[in-house]
Amino acid sequence: MKLRQYLTEAAQTLQKAGVDSPRLCAHVLVGHVLGLDRIACVVQGERELLEHELTSLNALIGRRTGGEPVAHITGSKEFYGRDFLVTSHTLIPRPETELLIDKALEAAKELESQMDMQGAGLHFADLGTGSGCIGITLALELPRWHGLLMDISGNALETAQQNAHRLKAQHCVALVRGDMHRAPLEQGAYAMLVSNPPYIAEGERSMVMDEVLAYEPHSALFSPHEGLAHLEAVIHAAGGALKPGGRLLLEHGAAQGASTRRLLRASNFFEHTETHRDLAGFERCTVARRTCR
Repeated sequence: MKLRQYLTEAAQTLQKAGVDSPRLCAHVLVGHVLGLDRIACVVQGERELLEHELTSLNALIGRRTGGEPVAHITGSKEFYGRDFLVTSHTLIPRPETELLIDKALEAAKELESQMDMQGAGLHFADLGTGSGCIGITLALELPRWHGLLMDISGNALETAQQNAHRLKAQHCVALVRGDMHRAPLEQGAYAMLVSNPPYIAEGERSMVMDEVLAYEPHSALFSPHEGLAHLEAVIHAAGGALKPGGRLLLEHGAAQGASTRRLLRASNFFEHTETHRDLAGFERCTVARRTCR
């Protein structure tokens, strides 16, 4: 069978199974097996597939029609222009989280011009780092900064460590195991703290996609108290860990912007709170400044 024909039939199979973006999915899985990017798949459309290639491809298409996420099948996911290893112990990086990176980079520029570097550079912390996609990306985009990446899961930290080595960020990040409810952070040591914590309420479980429930860690998805417990814990930790004038950046649910701002006000640690919308128009990321008192 020629590659072009296989792509067409694979996309049809995926579509019948109800898979989102079936043609793109077919190209990704075919490219993964054959070592080709999407353009090469098109250019080499007349290529005859070998029997062992067909066997491998059919196995992957079968896994996807069964609901397994593409990132788990290929073992990686692109985030902010870099490929990150993902496992069943970490959330799959989402495009909407790139908004958190954009806002953190903006905040970092302001902080670099405002804070006294004292020859020691600036430090940030990423609470609930998972695959490390947020903390490692910031460390690579901000060469004057050093990051502390924390997660309660040892398996998640192992994945983050692998990503740090693969992306040559091991010298600008440190990984530590810890609970964000009792975060082991040095007081007043950080100019910026970022987090994409669990924020889905248990009552919203029925609204979560089946494949997310089946394949991604529930401990990284769900939070008590209507999804706000971990957000509140991060705010409390940041109140002590941030330098005066430091920035806290939180990703949260699309309907949690007002609640997040309320928690920030109630802490008495933060001011100049602003919530930003993602490309879909949903409130996704809230930024606040640590008071100087």
